[in-house]
Amino acid sequence: MQSINPNIPLETLIKGYFTNKSLDECFGFEGEVKNHWKRLVDNVEKFGVEELTNRQLELLKLLKENGVTYNVYGDTDGMNRPWQLDSMPLLISPLEWRITERGMKQRAFVLNKILEDLYGERRLLKERIVPPELIYAHSGFLRPCDQVVQPGKNRLILYAADLSRGPDGKVWVLRDRTQAPSGMGYALENRSALARVVPELFKDHNVTKLGGFFNSMMQAFLDIAPQGKEQPRVVLLTPGPRNETYFEHAFLASHMGFTLAQGDDLIARDGYVWIKTVEGLEKVDIILRRIDDNYCDPMELYEGSHLGIPGLLEVIRKGNVSVANPLGSSILENTGLMAFMHNIFKYFLNEDPIFKMVATWWGGQKKEMDYLIQHLDELVIKKIDRTNGSGTVIGSQLSRAEKDNLIRRIKAQPYLYVGQEEVSFSTTPVFNRDKLEPRYTVLRTFLVAANGGYEIMPGGLTRCSPEKGSFIVSNQDGGIAKDTWVETAVRGINTSLLHNSDVKRKAVLPSRAAENLYWVGRYSQRVLRTSRFIRIVLRNLTQGGYSRTGQESEATRSLLHTITHLTGTYPGFLDDEENEVQLNDRLNEIHKLICNPSVEGSILFTVNNLLKAMYAVRDRWTVDNWRIIDDMEDASRKLAALEPEGIRHVFTSLDNLNGSLLSFLEMNRQSMYRGEGWLMYRIGQLIEEMSLELTQYRALLAFQFDEAIEFQILEALLVSNQNLSNYRSVYRTYFDIAPALDLLFLNKQNPISILSQLEQLLKFIDQLPHVDKGVHETSISNLVFECYSKVRLLSIEELLKVDPEVEFRAALDKTCEELSAKIARISVSLTAQYFSHTTYQSAEEKDNFKLEV
Repeated sequence: MQSINPNIPLETLIKGYFTNKSLDECFGFEGEVKNHWKRLVDNVEKFGVEELTNRQLELLKLLKENGVTYNVYGDTDGMNRPWQLDSMPLLISPLEWRITERGMKQRAFVLNKILEDLYGERRLLKERIVPPELIYAHSGFLRPCDQVVQPGKNRLILYAADLSRGPDGKVWVLRDRTQAPSGMGYALENRSALARVVPELFKDHNVTKLGGFFNSMMQAFLDIAPQGKEQPRVVLLTPGPRNETYFEHAFLASHMGFTLAQGDDLIARDGYVWIKTVEGLEKVDIILRRIDDNYCDPMELYEGSHLGIPGLLEVIRKGNVSVANPLGSSILENTGLMAFMHNIFKYFLNEDPIFKMVATWWGGQKKEMDYLIQHLDELVIKKIDRTNGSGTVIGSQLSRAEKDNLIRRIKAQPYLYVGQEEVSFSTTPVFNRDKLEPRYTVLRTFLVAANGGYEIMPGGLTRCSPEKGSFIVSNQDGGIAKDTWVETAVRGINTSLLHNSDVKRKAVLPSRAAENLYWVGRYSQRVLRTSRFIRIVLRNLTQGGYSRTGQESEATRSLLHTITHLTGTYPGFLDDEENEVQLNDRLNEIHKLICNPSVEGSILFTVNNLLKAMYAVRDRWTVDNWRIIDDMEDASRKLAALEPEGIRHVFTSLDNLNGSLLSFLEMNRQSMYRGEGWLMYRIGQLIEEMSLELTQYRALLAFQFDEAIEFQILEALLVSNQNLSNYRSVYRTYFDIAPALDLLFLNKQNPISILSQLEQLLKFIDQLPHVDKGVHETSISNLVFECYSKVRLLSIEELLKVDPEVEFRAALDKTCEELSAKIARISVSLTAQYFSHTTYQSAEEKDNFKLEV
């Protein structure tokens, strides 16, 4: 860590801070630092502006390297927008946190009672505490979920609320999040990153650790396990890599030991939910969903959903799977409920809410609708259902025509609208460039149903507006996150995230994850092999005789043809066989094959597919791997920006890309768990490597050329697959096709000879679980063994035989063709047996099948 620069005066840091006269968390109205912030501000002052800037940049760099992202649909930055985190945390005093904890537990208790009532006796509606129209008009009230009860004392398992300090100095509740609350994983990552980059700020602060909350979360899942199962299998159901918070889904799954799955990975059958794995179907006990409840079951809810599990609700009714949060819980996010919460609190608790709420008028009542219309300029207008595609409207910012149009819509369907008072909330300091700036701030708190009540995360996810003066506090609009510190009088215990051993069970590899790992292996080898070969050919074109004479040798023509075969970009260079082609035409074609991501088979096209596969299994990679993936993305962006005129300078970019990819492969070799995922990854590598090698050998060696031309071809081939030094050290002779074929096909000391790779493939295939699908099916092992036997029996003399009339090695060509076809069949068989989701059997069915046989 860099040394700290001399103290920087506080006056310099806060110059211009108090221009907006808002209530501030850190400073009083006279500019004085509040008592519980003094130690933190003193530590900040010990940094110089330059050092603070460097630490902020280091923090953002760490988050980017760790793959911490927030995806934004339609954003110019595309998917995987880097997470923004401020280096200065939000501080909450012990006294204020005790009030926050009481208020949030009280609110969680009441919301849980509402949920139980609305899907149970509905006394709130019968006694007109809540108007029925408010509930039945909301898409979150799911009639198929009526009377559905899961195990456990509480129905609402996870709860989050957005809080901010109002103009009266008290904490207000802005909104509730109850169906799939997000942000707890980001809060944990914020703490980890800040502690690593700015550890000095933690000096003299007893910051409460977050691990205890996640242990309570684990206990909550034990409490709702079907039939009290002691070792439930928990699946985190995600919409997939394109979801805005997919990083968090993968992060939580990895930290909690859950299986990350998409809807297609799961199936409802025989009254249970099963996950499709490489070993067949495995029962699922608990689903932690990150999918809106209406999308979870296309059979009974939204029929157009491709994200859910058909038949899920029926399994829930049978009590054979539990879902957190339960389907139908989004009704609690109904904005209109805010208008009736005081009465609801009185009904269930006979007490007032501890936390104040924004004053709300529901348009479904005549008096309130009239108030809403008459005071439009003073209110914020919302729909009761945030899924309807209608955002927040600030009445004072509307034109006369827009107001008239809004009033017409309100009068037509008044029960769909609410008005809330427009309130200014408190700010906190954010370090921006060389000073602190006030930004409007919202704290999201998290609670989990555990230990007979609710446990709260000591802290939460703090978000600030992206610009000074902006009231927008949203990640989608570029909001800035903060770590949230809750101080305690006692030094916190470092609670581990390693949970009770009672809930551990054998990890499973979902078929989708297995398929993506397989393609990570294939695409990585494809990028390496193809880019190496194209690089060699490009070097020959730009530095060889072609550039001086405008003519290409037979060797160059053969190498160019091989590029077309390797990339599958037909007709490619084969189309120019009878024509004299200028150098610039060749270079332009190679530029497309390297830098154009829309050309199927190009290097960038393959890199993009590789990155997609990597992101799809992001929970499988280490932090160091994510730094390497970040480097790969930077290298691919530079390649994409390279113009055709600059093709001669592509070598550095290709070297950077390949260097990053080789680092990724080496990191996997050192750290990847040797389970089924590793097997699929290595099998993919071997299949791709052999397929490309055989394509090369067939394209370059099947035809006989003059000795000088074959010398050039053999040299390019051996260099491209890293065998030149092996050839020279083993055979100690000039380039000749006979020893070259021995090295490339039969030499078992050469790790990338066809024979060596088939031996490895046999070993890995034998370690895969065997999923029986029919006694007459040709096994994958048999296919691999056929290839292995064929190669072992190869005769170099036979492969070298040349038909003198056409100067063609027919035996070599046929051998390469047959081996390529069998390897392609192996890939197809792997897909059918382990990745296809059409004919899965449960463990019980497999046992019965074996008995019948």
